[in-house]
Amino acid sequence: MEQQKIKTRRAICIRGKQLIIQLLEKYESSKAQISLVQFCKDHDVPTGTFYTWLRYQREGKYKVNGRFIALSPEPVSLPEPAMSLPVFASINSGELTVQLHQYVAPEYIQSLLDKRRGL
Repeated sequence: MEQQKIKTRRAICIRGKQLIIQLLEKYESSKAQISLVQFCKDHDVPTGTFYTWLRYQREGKYKVNGRFIALSPEPVSLPEPAMSLPVFASINSGELTVQLHQYVAPEYIQSLLDKRRGL
């Protein structure tokens, strides 16, 4: 009876996008010293898969900048402050000055002063 040699299937290893980007960057920095095939063997990545990652990187699938949006350094123009209402009453308590622009209940004023005193 003949024995048949059965090929074992390669284990599937799913890598995250960040790990793929890190491996691509590591290869870019070391490709002068090591071949792609040796790099793939050292990191247990099939060469075909690595070539696919390189193609995806060229196509822009693996962008390094992440989820941040680049902003242009344009000056920001702030809106002019709206006309303030006339002051109805002003209460001074030490360093605290409260300006009221309309009538409020005395309990509200008392609660502000209590917060100031830490009560």
